[in-house]
Amino acid sequence: MVYRQLGKGGPVVSVLGYGGWALGEEGWPDVERGEALRSLEVAFECGVTLYDTAPFYGKGISEKHIGEVLASVRREIVLATKCGIQWDERHVWLSLSREDILREVEASLRRLRTDYIDLYQVHWYDQKTSVWEVCETLRELQRQGVIRYIGVCNFSASLLAKAVQWMEVVSLQAEYNLLHPEPEKELLPFCQRYQIGFIAYSPLAQGFLAGRPFDPLSQQKDVRKHHPLFKTGKWREVQSSVEEAFRFVLGQKGVSACVVSMTKPHHVRQNVAIVEKLFLSREEKSS
Repeated sequence: MVYRQLGKGGPVVSVLGYGGWALGEEGWPDVERGEALRSLEVAFECGVTLYDTAPFYGKGISEKHIGEVLASVRREIVLATKCGIQWDERHVWLSLSREDILREVEASLRRLRTDYIDLYQVHWYDQKTSVWEVCETLRELQRQGVIRYIGVCNFSASLLAKAVQWMEVVSLQAEYNLLHPEPEKELLPFCQRYQIGFIAYSPLAQGFLAGRPFDPLSQQKDVRKHHPLFKTGKWREVQSSVEEAFRFVLGQKGVSACVVSMTKPHHVRQNVAIVEKLFLSREEKSS
């Protein structure tokens, strides 16, 4: 496997990270639980050390699966989860109040079966809590040893500029792929300037760049039918292989890692083999 450091002082992680959204089982067809749990084991066996999830993925199911399967190797992996999305039986909303963050982190610790979180990320900014308050809450958790590193997701460059005034941000996670190269305009240059690691999510554009034809409309609960790439038909503009998609993302200067949902063991092995073929070199050796 190939490994890179997140930001200036963050953890060293595998460039191919395990994305936990589909592991939550909601909105993703063709996910078989036994196979999905085995894919976590295979990922670790193949050298994957970055495991990215969130409370909202399956309403806690993704975190529980990761916590159960990887408990015995907890000290050998980098667990990344998030805060900021709240829900009840009828509604979903954003909140980054101190009270909600503290409640969320405790729940995540229980589900992940751990006493600390390596990388704790703001999932989405709620547009109402002051950036200073969010940063102070996360720094408090960091001082207590509950979280080791702080990251953000889906931040604009201007919002990120505010956050770095109040806390050390080791990573930004944002959508980046052949069909969505927008981070190259502002986000990637900003991250390079401030030595912030960049984690690309949806490097395969939720499967549109995986080289396997599918129709999101054929499944009632397929979340991909709501993606702008599908709605606009933009996904038809690029014919890509998985290898080309990974080369584009991980070959971009400033990108530290990407996270991919891989709920089938053979997909894990295929993706690992492609990444190693493209990037394993004398400079980035297998550990």
